[in-house]
Formats: sequence, structure tokens, C-alpha cells
Amino acid sequence: MGLFFFDSSYRPVPLAQQYIGISEQNFAARNELLNEICYKKVVDSLRQGHQAMVFVHSRKDTAKTAEKLLELAQKYEDLDLLRNDEHPQFGLFKREVMKSRNKDLIKFFEFGFGVHHAGMLRADRGLTERLFSDGLLKVLVCTATLAWGVNLPAHTVVIKGTQLYDPKAGGWRDLGMLDVMQIFGRAGRPQFDKSGEGIIITSHDKLAYYLRLLTSQLPIESQFISSLKDNLNAEVALGTVTNVKEACEWLGYTYLSIRMKLNPLAYGIGWDEVVADPSLTLKLRAFITDAARALDKAKMMRFDEKSGNFYCTELGRIASHFYIQYSSVETYNEMLRRHMNDSEVVEMVAHSSEFENIVVRDEEQNELEQLARTSCPLEIRGGPSNKHGKISILIQLYISRGSIDTFSLVSDAAYISASLARIMRALFEICLRKGWCEMSKFMLEYCKAVDRQIWPHQHALRQFDRDLSAEILRKLEERGADLDRLHEMEEKDIGALIRYAPGGRLVKQYLGYFPLDPLVSYCKSNYKNCFEGGFGDNSRLHVERPFSW
Repeated sequence: MGLFFFDSSYRPVPLAQQYIGISEQNFAARNELLNEICYKKVVDSLRQGHQAMVFVHSRKDTAKTAEKLLELAQKYEDLDLLRNDEHPQFGLFKREVMKSRNKDLIKFFEFGFGVHHAGMLRADRGLTERLFSDGLLKVLVCTATLAWGVNLPAHTVVIKGTQLYDPKAGGWRDLGMLDVMQIFGRAGRPQFDKSGEGIIITSHDKLAYYLRLLTSQLPIESQFISSLKDNLNAEVALGTVTNVKEACEWLGYTYLSIRMKLNPLAYGIGWDEVVADPSLTLKLRAFITDAARALDKAKMMRFDEKSGNFYCTELGRIASHFYIQYSSVETYNEMLRRHMNDSEVVEMVAHSSEFENIVVRDEEQNELEQLARTSCPLEIRGGPSNKHGKISILIQLYISRGSIDTFSLVSDAAYISASLARIMRALFEICLRKGWCEMSKFMLEYCKAVDRQIWPHQHALRQFDRDLSAEILRKLEERGADLDRLHEMEEKDIGALIRYAPGGRLVKQYLGYFPLDPLVSYCKSNYKNCFEGGFGDNSRLHVERPFSW
């Protein structure tokens, strides 16, 4: 078949691998034991004259782990192993470190420790990388972003724990195989070292799993069935699949089809079905037919069962274009109405299946209740203790540009904000295709609200809040000075309106960034009475357009 398998024997520098399992059940005791084992492995490497990298799975944990390792070094009197003041460039680098505003960088530098994560400034990350490369940092505690994005080697690499928080899954998940291989790839680089060492410290029940993964004994199964409806809709929208026969042929090319034949039991296929239909053609057809019926019911396409033909609909095109899941479309079909208020729109978006894995945790309750009281202008249906209520709070907080303290809430908010703009835009397109003029305008305002993080009722100039003071923006909102009115005013008049003369020029400057329809501008300046009085049955307005169109 022309398939080549490259195992560890092809590696130019030999890599010793250690797998350590912890059976302690108590969380606090397990964490202490994790730190102790990690420290011992790091010290063993330092005694041999090598550097070490410790990989953790959150930004906060980098500083916490470095702090704990430093405490253990002081406890066991091993600080001499970490000393870097004898380095010839110590004084030069120390002056550069002291200029940094990163407290962790300054604090750990003198002890030979460093931290590295994506939340640091680019300059601080670059400085940390240079310090480690030049040998001034003996131990670097970092996140997996370092393994993927920076070519920074070390003799010893320690993965401290294999559980990381995943907002998409709504909880903790195991570190993936690719991440482990990439992290281990930091150890023992050909141009830097003659050998390397990779160590995984995990829970005892996960030990066999990682052993099988890294020795290529665990088969990879297809997860395609769970997203078959969305993928079939995309193919129909593209026009590459137009009937059941073509869909079965398309599905036959997938990894799912291959694994179904090799391991049918994993996909709910009995041995009697395999014996009766060895190529599993009937099973593939059943998968396609079920998916097509579901899409037809959701109005994402039309399925003629007699002829087996598929016909794409506008709803299906929109879902495919904006990557909206089938189950979300079902929700919108049920909840979307011609007339809705702000709270109902946010609640509908909160019910999107893109956010179904978001969960409410006990440690988040106090902050969610406080945020609901202080930072959310809309009603929270179901309250903060409800999953959809939590999502609603985080959506409103994103538009309001609010701040969050709890780490898991920060992660969930980032995950929600990544999908929010495309969902709002899809809802606008749906309303537009339905011919709902008022609702289309309303949804377009919310698309802009999400894009610019400004509520529709707030002044459009709020998107320049870094340059325009909160006091100027507040006065503009209080006096109802919309963009059209401000465009007609002179600088001095705007200054008088906000009672701050220099602010008039600044407001006028930022007004220039907003497009103005030349026809409307001309009409307003030359036919003011018509616009103020409205257009009755007997009124006529004849305008020669002053600009070329």
C-alpha cells in the first residue's frame, strides 16, 4: 500500500520515556504528591548539569508550579543547583529583566526559574526564551503553546498532570496524543544534545492509556457519525451531492467507511449485518437516509424519498455558510419569531447547541450572581444557576466589555465569544430570507453590537472609548445626539453641547470614520421641511442626485 511507519528507532537522538502514575484519591494530597515527584525529576536533571521544562495546562498554574518548586528547593536546600549569578552575562540580563513589568519574570529570575505562556507580552516571552537558551534559567514552567510555537529545546521535559480544561467539552479532558508527542519533541534535539528524557506524571488509571497511545497500540476510531448531518448539508449546499446514490459514494470515501468494515461492533453493526452485507452498502445508505430525513424536517433541504433527490434550501445554505449546527437550526426554527425583544434574542442564542457543553460550577455561582446584578442590562431568564442563564450573562458581559475573575468563566467567555458573531450573522440572514423587515433590522443591530461590543441603545462613538472619555460619551447619550445630528453640527456647537470645547474637534474627527449616504445628506440639507414634515399624499420630492452613482 506504500505505507511507511516511523517509530522511535528512527529518532536521531535517543529519548528515554518515563510514565508515573499516582493512585492518591484526595485532591489536595494528590496535588502535593504531583509537585513532589515533579520536583525530584527536575532536580535529578539539574544534578546532571541539564535544563528542564515543566509543562502545565493553564496560565495560572505556571506561576503556581514555579512557586511550589521554589518552595521545595528551599526546603531541601537545593537552591545552589539553580544559581545563575555566575553566568558571564548575568548582570546584563538582570538589567533587562528589571525593566519588565511582569512580576513573575522578575521574581523567579534570580532563583533560575522562568514562566512562559500565551498571556505574557511578546517582549517578555522573547526575553524568557533567550534567558533559557543562554542557560540563565535552569527550569522553565510553561504551557503547551511553547511546544507548538517555539523551537526551544531542553534535555528533560516533564508533563505535570494530563488533565486540562476544555470549554468546548464543558469540563476536563485528557491531554491529546499530538500534544504529548509535540511536548516530548522538545527533549533531546540533535543539534543541542546527545540524549533526551520525557516524563509523564498522570493518575494511575490513565497510565495504561498513555502507554498504549505512545506505543501505537490504540486504534483511532472515526467520530464522523456525530456530525454527519452537518457535513451532508454542506455537500448538498455545495452541489457535490444531489441524491442518495451520490451521498453513499461520498460516504464510502471516508475514514468512517474504512473503520466500519474493520471494526463494525464499534459502530453498532452486528455480525449478522456484516455477513448479509460485507460491503456495508445498506448500512451506509441507512445513515444517509436518516440524516436526509432529519435535514428535511429541519427545512435545511428537501428530500424526495421516491426519487432519492436532494434539493438545497436557503436555510441549509445559511447553516453551511456560517457553520451552524443542525441542532441549533432546530432550536431557531422553534424559538425564532417575527417580533422578539432583546432578552428573547439573547436567550435564543444561549440555547444554541454550539454552547451545549457549557456547565455551571459551584465555585462560579457567587461571581455569576454579582455579574447578573451589576453588568447585565437585560433580564436573565432562568437565573445565574441555570446553564442558559450563565451563557446569557457571558454574552451580555462580552458586549458590555465587562471583566471576569474566575478562570473557568474566562475560558467559557472566550469560547462563547468565538462563535457569537457568526451565530448573530446567521440569524440576521435567516430573518432577511424570511422577509421579516423589522426583525432583520433588529438582528443587524445585534450583529454590529457583537462586532463592536456596543449595545444598540448606546452611542455609536463608544467603539472609540480608548480615545473619547467616558464623560463625553455619557453627555452625548444623555442629550440624544445621534450621528446624523452631530454630522450637521460644527465643532464649536458640539463642544458647547458636551460643555467641553476641545472635545468638539475630537468628536468631529471620529465622526469622519462613519460613512454618510450622500443622497440623504443632500436631501437633509436642501429639503429640510420635507424630512421634518414627512411625506403626505400630496407632497412631492424631486431630487436630482448631485453625485454620480
